[in-house]
Amino acid sequence: MEQVKHFDTLLRDTVNLPQWRLDQLDDRVETIFGVLRSDAEVGALVTGKTKQGSWAHRMIIKPPKAQEYDADVLIHMTANPDWESDKGRYISSLKRALERSGYQGKVTMKTRCVRVQYANECHVDLVPYVDTPWGQRIVNRQTGEWEDSDPAGYTAWMKKRDEITHSNFRRSVRLLKYLRDHKNSFTGTPSIILTTLLGNQADSLKEFVQPGAYKNVPVTLVALMESLDDWLQARPLMPDVVDPSSPQTTFNHRWSQNSYSFFRARIHAHAAQMRDSLDEPDAEESTRKWRALFGDGFGFATTTTASASPFVVAGAAPSNGRVGRAG
Repeated sequence: MEQVKHFDTLLRDTVNLPQWRLDQLDDRVETIFGVLRSDAEVGALVTGKTKQGSWAHRMIIKPPKAQEYDADVLIHMTANPDWESDKGRYISSLKRALERSGYQGKVTMKTRCVRVQYANECHVDLVPYVDTPWGQRIVNRQTGEWEDSDPAGYTAWMKKRDEITHSNFRRSVRLLKYLRDHKNSFTGTPSIILTTLLGNQADSLKEFVQPGAYKNVPVTLVALMESLDDWLQARPLMPDVVDPSSPQTTFNHRWSQNSYSFFRARIHAHAAQMRDSLDEPDAEESTRKWRALFGDGFGFATTTTASASPFVVAGAAPSNGRVGRAG
C-alpha cells in the first residue's frame, strides 16, 4: 500500500530539518556575510552570496545523533589581479577576515572553501565564487587552478526533476539520504552523486506509458529506485557520473569502485524491499514492511520490527564496516 500519510509524517517529523534550524542557519550566514563585507581587506571584493548544495535544493535532513548537518554558500567575489599567481588567497583571505572578527578557532581552510564550525551542531562552507574574465569560477587551493562550476545550472536541473515528478523528487532524495545517514545504507556515496544518479531516472515520458508513475511520494520513490536499480545492474564497473550542469565535469573523484559496488548492491536490495512494501495489500503488514526500512518514525510505531525484514536490518551496522557520512 502507498501509505501516503505515513510518508508525510515521516518526512515532517523524522527526516526534515526543522524550520527553526533553517532560520538559524539563515541568520548565521547573514552574520558571516556582514563580517566579510565590512572587512577592510576583502570587503570591497565581496559582492554577494548564494546558497548551494543541499541547502539550496531544500534537501538538508536531520543529522544522526551526535553528528552535524552542513550548508554550502557561494561567496561572490571580484577578481583581484594581484592574486592571479596565488589563487588560494581567495580562500585564505576569507579565513583571515573571519578571524579578525572573532571567529578564531572556528574556521579552517579546505580545498575549495573556508569552513565555519558551530559547536556540535553544523558547519558552513564558504566557497569563493570569483568573477573572472572567463566566467565565474571556484578555486582549488591544492592545485592553484580555477575550476568550472555552474550552481545555477544544477539548480535548474533539479527544478526540472521536481516538475517531472510533481514535486516528489526532492522528497525521494531526502528519504534516501535518511537511509544512508541514519540506517547506514550505502555509506560512502556523496549526496551529489546520489542526487544526480536518481535525478537521471526522472523521465518526462514515463507517465505516458505508466500513468500515475509519479503521483505521490511512495510511488515516485519506487519508480525512481527501480529505474536506478536497472541502470546500475547493467554496469558492474563504476560509470562516469556527469555533472548535468557542466557536461565536461564528472563527480567520480568523490567515489570509488568499492563504494560504487556497495551502493549498487544496496540499491538493488532496497528497490526490492520498497516494491514488496508498496504491493502489499494488507495495511498493517504494509506498514510493518515500510517501517522495517525506515524505522519507528514510519506509522507512529513505538517499537521496531526491523528484524522481520527479509532484506535488511534497520539500524544495523554496514556490512563492510564503513560508518558515518561521506556526502
